[in-house]
Amino acid sequence: MIHFPALDHVAIRPIAAYLTPAVLGALLLARCARGNALFALIALPGTLAHELLHFLVGFVTLARPVSLSVWPQRTQGGSYVLGEVLFENLRWWNAAPASLAPMLGYAIAAAVAMMRLRSGYTFSSWDLAVWVALAQLIFAAWPSTVDWRLSLKSWPLLLTAFGALWLHYYSHGLAPG
Repeated sequence: MIHFPALDHVAIRPIAAYLTPAVLGALLLARCARGNALFALIALPGTLAHELLHFLVGFVTLARPVSLSVWPQRTQGGSYVLGEVLFENLRWWNAAPASLAPMLGYAIAAAVAMMRLRSGYTFSSWDLAVWVALAQLIFAAWPSTVDWRLSLKSWPLLLTAFGALWLHYYSHGLAPG
């Protein structure tokens, strides 16, 4: 198991418990996901978060985002593209960070839960609004098929990262057996 000393003081169970209603809401959104205009409008806040994360990480990693769209568009096949960000400079070294950026939504959700729990927890009506917003964020945090495909342009970077993890894992005697 990988150990993160910086997280030793973080109580994971209360964070997981706080996020449970949001995760259930995200699962409900996923279950109701259909290729129709009503769902596209319901998912609009999550789509906005998803595309903004692409845009911001793409900007920071010099992928040069040139357009951002969060308005649902019907494809020729009848399904909907909920949003998109187009990049001008997507290269091997920035494709994975820019394409997989929506996964930061999971860390943002955990950070929101940590902030909400930092001085103890007492239920508030604001929690309902936070859970609805976090459900949207968690639902939208999983990269699309196109995002995963574009991230493969970074195969040298991904191969190096996995190699470094493997080396760290085995050099510290963390291998099973």
